[in-house]
Amino acid sequence: MITPLHHSDYTLKNRAFNCRMRNRYYEEVYYAFRAMFPNEVADRKEPNPVADTIWFQHLGLETKHFERRLMTCLEYAQAAVFYGKAENASLYSKDKRWGILQEEIFLVHFLQELLSTTRYVVARIDTDQMLQQWAGEMQDLKTKPVGSGYVNTIQEKLNEMNATTIVEFKGLLKHVLDRFQIGNTLFGTVQELQNFY
Repeated sequence: MITPLHHSDYTLKNRAFNCRMRNRYYEEVYYAFRAMFPNEVADRKEPNPVADTIWFQHLGLETKHFERRLMTCLEYAQAAVFYGKAENASLYSKDKRWGILQEEIFLVHFLQELLSTTRYVVARIDTDQMLQQWAGEMQDLKTKPVGSGYVNTIQEKLNEMNATTIVEFKGLLKHVLDRFQIGNTLFGTVQELQNFY
């Protein structure tokens, strides 16, 4: 006859599972970000309008995939540290096998900030795409024989804005890339100290 596991045994098994899943998804999140913002885009010093436009057109869809992976990683990271359920938590200093590292808690906050930034980027891309569509419609208006009036002025402003949009997104994603240096250090420490079997 199999003896049922004690409640704390379930809790510990769940912690081990959530830590492994958090680690797996963190790696996926990082590699998805690097695919979304590769070195050739991040490090490009000279503008390349054709390559930048192609990159930016794919960025919206890739960012939404990245956001989904990031949300999953955050959920596992929160579950791994019993986020909001402090009564289940013991610190690593008291329990070297199952205790929670400060780095794990910090990793949760890091992922929350990363998700907030990602949602901002997604919203900005959606807004930019609407403006691009509107700019196309404005261009169509200019080709019609009706007097264009304010259309030319608005079109000029949209073109000026579009010229700086890609530069702005590159700067924002470079900021996220710098943040990943902190996240990767945290993640490395957590992986080194945790050995659930």
